[in-house]
Amino acid sequence: MGETREKLRGLAGIVRELQKIQTSAENLKYIAEHGAPRPRESTEGSRTASRTHGQASEADDPEGTESSPSRRERVLNLLGQQPRRSWKVRDIARALQIENVKSLRTSMDEYVRGGVVHKNHDTSTYFVGESTAQTFF
Repeated sequence: MGETREKLRGLAGIVRELQKIQTSAENLKYIAEHGAPRPRESTEGSRTASRTHGQASEADDPEGTESSPSRRERVLNLLGQQPRRSWKVRDIARALQIENVKSLRTSMDEYVRGGVVHKNHDTSTYFVGESTAQTFF
């Protein structure tokens, strides 16, 4: 009986991992088609929980609104100003006043997978390069 439960737990874990892979593949396909990550579905209370001192944080609206540029646009504008410079994530976060560095790192890696930004894996730095800068700017 205990052995069967362990096998079922193992299979359930495998199914969850396969669902994550499928979701990741769907997200990458969306990025390839639209040039940006899929907008997140907001849950009730998620915006108010992340507000500090009555102001919305970057995590509230990483994709931007009509009145403000998206995170992607802000990053590309920054990197495009110095296309030959290699940027550390913490330097990008500091320059754009983004508090959640881990979230920015995730976004940067999505931009790399989408071919919008390049990454030097040896130095963990990001850059746009001349050809990318000319495409977007």
